[in-house]
Amino acid sequence: MKTHDRARAARLIRYQLFLLPLFVAGASAFGATAAWSALLGGALALAANLLFALLVFRAYRAQEPGRLATRMYAAEAVKLLFVGLAFAAIFLWIRPLNVAALFVAFFLVQVLPPLVAHLAAADR
Repeated sequence: MKTHDRARAARLIRYQLFLLPLFVAGASAFGATAAWSALLGGALALAANLLFALLVFRAYRAQEPGRLATRMYAAEAVKLLFVGLAFAAIFLWIRPLNVAALFVAFFLVQVLPPLVAHLAAADR
């Protein structure tokens, strides 16, 4: 993929990495269990997106665009499998767990960084 696309993906990962501690700090107002659960949820979203980016943005031949599309679908499938298995492991082995903090942090780390990146790009 183009260097520009890689840079955009890296920027989104950095935004996620920056926002995750803020969400954990906010969840800590609701107790240690909420903070720990928020850390798990946010870290899961970050790890899944990093896995996706690593799978999609490895070297490829520009003459084979069909293989790139296949790679993107495969990377998304691997990401979804990873998230499902990780959530299952968290629900099986982590006690105590604040489910609301887990899912809210996962959602915020997943959704807010692209919005922040879009707003930052619009200001340029």
